[in-house]
Amino acid sequence: MPVELFTTLEGIWFLLAGFFLVGYALTDGFDLGTGMLTIFTGKDENRQVLYNAVAPVWDGNEVWLIAGGGMLFAAFPIVYAASFSGFYIAIFLVLWALIGRAVAFEYRNKKSTPTWKKTWDWIYWIGNTVPALLFGVAVGNAVIGVPIDQQGVYHGSFFTLLRPIPLLMGVVGLFMFLMHGTAYLLRKTEGEVFELARKSAYVAFFGYTVSLIITDFLMAVSVPELYSNYFKYPLMWTAPALILVGLVLYFKNLTSGNYSRVIYGSTLTTVGTVLTIAFASYPVLMRSTINPEFNLTIWNSASSHITLTVMLVVTLTIMPIVIFYTAYVYRVFKGKVSSEGGYH
Repeated sequence: MPVELFTTLEGIWFLLAGFFLVGYALTDGFDLGTGMLTIFTGKDENRQVLYNAVAPVWDGNEVWLIAGGGMLFAAFPIVYAASFSGFYIAIFLVLWALIGRAVAFEYRNKKSTPTWKKTWDWIYWIGNTVPALLFGVAVGNAVIGVPIDQQGVYHGSFFTLLRPIPLLMGVVGLFMFLMHGTAYLLRKTEGEVFELARKSAYVAFFGYTVSLIITDFLMAVSVPELYSNYFKYPLMWTAPALILVGLVLYFKNLTSGNYSRVIYGSTLTTVGTVLTIAFASYPVLMRSTINPEFNLTIWNSASSHITLTVMLVVTLTIMPIVIFYTAYVYRVFKGKVSSEGGYH
C-alpha cells in the first residue's frame, strides 16, 4: 500500500473520500435498491411496504451524499469544478431524480386515487433508478477519462459520457444497489414483498456478476494501465477479494435460506466495489483523454495544507457523531415493517 496514503494530507483525504463513498453506497444503497422494485408489484399495500421500509432512514442517508460533495469542494476544488461542469447535465438529472424521490414520499398518500398513487410511484422509481445508474456512469467516466484540458476545462457534451465502459459501470452500480436493497428487504419485510425481494436478489446477483465480468474484460483491453497499481501494491488485492467473498456469502446465504445474513454479503460486495475502483484510479481523481499530463490527481488538485488541516480536524470531530447517529437510527427502527402507518 502506498505509504503516502497515510503520511500526507492529500493521501489521508483520498482515504476519506473513499470512506464517504462507502458510507453513501452502504446507506443510501438500501433506498436506491428498494425503490427500484416499486413498479414490479401491482398491489398498493406492497408498494407502501417498500416506502415504509426506508421511510425512517432515507433522508438521514442523504447526509453522506451532501458530506461527500462538501468534501470534494473543500479538499479537491479543481476536481469539483471540472466534474460538476463537465457532468452538469448528468448531475442535473440526478438531483431532479432525488428531489422527485423526496417529494414522492410526501405526496404519494395525500390522495387515495389509484392514478395519483401510481404517478408518484413512477416518480419514486425514477428517483431511485436514475441515480443508481448515473452514479456508476459518472465514476466510470472519471476513471476511464474525459476530455479535460490543462485548466480542467471539459471539452465534450453529455453524450460524450455515454460510452460503453462507463455505461457498463453504471449497470454494475445499478445491480450492486439492487443487491443491497433486496438484502435489506429480506431482513425488513414479510409475505409478498419478501418473496419479491428474494426473487429479485437472484436477478441482482447474476446481473452484477455478469456485468462486472464484462466490464473488467473491456477495461483490461482498453485501459490496462488501471491494473498497474495492483501489481505495484499487492495489498490492494484485498479490495477485489472483498467482492469475491461478498458474492460467495450473498449467494450461499440466499440459497441456504439464511436470509437475515444475505446483507453481510452485499455489504462486503459494495465496500469491495468502491475500494477496487478507488485503488485502480489512485492517485488520479479524474483522468484526461486529451493528455495524461492533464490528469487531475490528489497532488495537483488539492487545496492548501492549511485548508486540508482545518477540514481534517472538523471532519474527525463531526464524523463520529454522524456514524453514531446513523447506527442509533437503524437500531431504533430495526424489525419488520408492514403497510400500516405510512411515512408520517
